[in-house]
Amino acid sequence: MKNEQEYIILQIQEDDYGCEERPAGAKKTVFVRLKDAEESERMIRQEDDWLYEQGIDEGDLVVLTENHLYKKTEER
Repeated sequence: MKNEQEYIILQIQEDDYGCEERPAGAKKTVFVRLKDAEESERMIRQEDDWLYEQGIDEGDLVVLTENHLYKKTEER
């Protein structure tokens, strides 16, 4: 059973730590600060390209599943 939870994105912040030590071909990551319905916050790391491809930005309602964010849509 997949554990999916809805969050609102509070902030997307660049991950500057270790950028110069990143192996060739490694994806750029960002920190994403999330808040759930119970007002609990958490921080996760996501690939910047993934967020862009999904059209995810600050203030969006998202679903977190298996450490990937997906924009909340009517179909889900």
